[in-house]
Amino acid sequence: MSVESWSNHQLWYSKTTTIPERSRLHPLEPIGVGTPTVESLTSYVARLAAAHRVPTGILLAQEVAQQVSRYQGNQHQGLSRWFFRVFFNDTGAWNGMGIMASEPVHVLEARTKQHQLRFLTLLRWANVLPSRGLLRTNKAWCPVCYDDWERCGKPIYEPLLWSLQVVTTCPVHQQVLWHQCPNCRRSLYPLEWNSRPGFCSRCQQWLGVSSFLSTGETSFDASPVEPPDWEWQIFVVYSVGKILEQAPFLESVPARENLAFCIDLCIQKATNGNAKAFAELMYLSASVPGEWRCGQALAQLGLLLRVCWCLSIPLVDFLTGRVVIEQPLSLKVLPITQQRRKTNRRFDALKVQMFLEAALSFEPPQSLKQVAATIGYDPGDISRFFPDLCHQISARYRLYRQAIRKS
Repeated sequence: MSVESWSNHQLWYSKTTTIPERSRLHPLEPIGVGTPTVESLTSYVARLAAAHRVPTGILLAQEVAQQVSRYQGNQHQGLSRWFFRVFFNDTGAWNGMGIMASEPVHVLEARTKQHQLRFLTLLRWANVLPSRGLLRTNKAWCPVCYDDWERCGKPIYEPLLWSLQVVTTCPVHQQVLWHQCPNCRRSLYPLEWNSRPGFCSRCQQWLGVSSFLSTGETSFDASPVEPPDWEWQIFVVYSVGKILEQAPFLESVPARENLAFCIDLCIQKATNGNAKAFAELMYLSASVPGEWRCGQALAQLGLLLRVCWCLSIPLVDFLTGRVVIEQPLSLKVLPITQQRRKTNRRFDALKVQMFLEAALSFEPPQSLKQVAATIGYDPGDISRFFPDLCHQISARYRLYRQAIRKS
């Protein structure tokens, strides 16, 4: 080849060939994007750590923590005690919708060059689903799935479905999800120092059925779900699976107004616009449907699924504003397990005030959310009645967290 032709070849090659940017971390592909069984973000992180052959805690502390505002501690301390103390308690939210999900997704997408990691969370549904009662704080899993995947040589991972509170069973094996390691009997955070899908992060034992059957253990429930709850559970898993499946294909993020419009349409069609009658029909508190239809509150996923069941409306249509109700309307009766409603109890102001005053001397200090959970009231209700006390509790807890952060 002549010098001239070689130069022309180099010029052509440089114009037509693009070399992809190298990723800082292994470009591990997520499992099941665009399917109901898509992997969760916490599962992906654990598999990514395994691909690098380092503990999950090391990977996150060195590659992610300092880029996430929630975890930005003293830059000079590296793997600080504060980081690990806070980190494990928070990781359930990584599969959700807020900044606790969006920031890790942004960091990991940049470091792996995998730009579908947002679909391993519920970020696409942030405008139409509330965080309350949405995600588990601890792991849940189907032990039979783990055994099947291991036997067939498939990747061991944790579907995003398993992180949702409303999902309590595996539809494939009709098996109740487990919440504790059958070996050490501990509950497991979504991510821990030695997280590894399919194995306990505490004792490192296998989490499948075969693990406890081989020891002769009989106290764990490996029996299938019994009717009439099974039909409801199948409906829940299918409905939620559909929104996970459709997330990558949405043209835009669903708007909050979609939900209010659809709820109002359902109330009009089902009870001629009577919100209280609609609440009775769906076993809801009397004020709830009115708040939903006005956009004052978002429907909790578990309660919204009741409406979808009774009116035979797909959940994905509800959240995207595509509800169509045909007449005559045929209503399905809720299963017995769903025929209960939250009772409105009297707000005991004196009792709450005494407890809040006592909480100012708790050691270690507690957050307002923790205090409210202990006494059994909503933090918003408590704040409306006692704003000053609540501010003092929050400020005290904030100073406590800052002290830990500096230690």
